[in-house]
Amino acid sequence: MHLRPTLLALLVLLSACQARGAEVFNANVASAEVAPVFRENSSFSAKITVRNPHDRAVRVDRLDTTCSCSKLELASRFLLPGETTTLEVEAANKWRSGPQAVRISLFLTDPDLEPVEVWCWWKVTESVSVDAVPPGTPALERPAEQAWRDIYRFVAHERPDEPQRLKKRIRLASPPGEVPPGGLRVEGIDYKGTLWEFTPRTLENGAIVITAVSRDQQGPLTEGNFQETVVIRTNHPDKPRIELRFEALIDTKAGREAKDVLGE
Repeated sequence: MHLRPTLLALLVLLSACQARGAEVFNANVASAEVAPVFRENSSFSAKITVRNPHDRAVRVDRLDTTCSCSKLELASRFLLPGETTTLEVEAANKWRSGPQAVRISLFLTDPDLEPVEVWCWWKVTESVSVDAVPPGTPALERPAEQAWRDIYRFVAHERPDEPQRLKKRIRLASPPGEVPPGGLRVEGIDYKGTLWEFTPRTLENGAIVITAVSRDQQGPLTEGNFQETVVIRTNHPDKPRIELRFEALIDTKAGREAKDVLGE
């Protein structure tokens, strides 16, 4: 008759040990593989247990991060060896998609000690992805390389007598579960400049490619530094306006200098 309470106590003890063993320090999750998922129109948020890994007491002097976090609050800046505190982190997901990794460094007042490194991992489900299509590649799928994804700034440097070289391709798409009723559509493109001309085209898989070329195909183009804004209006309720920056330098030095890879 005494076995049941003893067994129950053992199970409670094992559960407590497993919970303690699963506790994560200096990160929001154990690894990027188990990162939580957030939508683009929401914000990432986490309350992280920060542990002092050093064998002496430390005081945190400042926090440095690889992202522009909207919230970065450390509950206590003084920690004994092995002691823990909490770090609250928030970051907007606007213009993000896919896996995200942010490092937060806690620099200490003792210069002999290494900073305490904290990691945040999460994934963003985009409302509408905005990618640059690499030259010479099809646009049916998202670019394989991350460097071409989530691009909201387009750079060009061309000669005034080569207007045919002024060209960009922008790919828009909504992933499954985010596609508006009837499919993603471009409702309009607002552009007050005179350099570019924009033509949208819907592909067979529902993605949209907007081709931007020189409005004047004969040339010569007007020389100068063009800093312009283009607004793409869509039917997506969570991303009705997509604002892009187009920066074009038109002069005779084009082709003689190194060019931004995304300016191709």
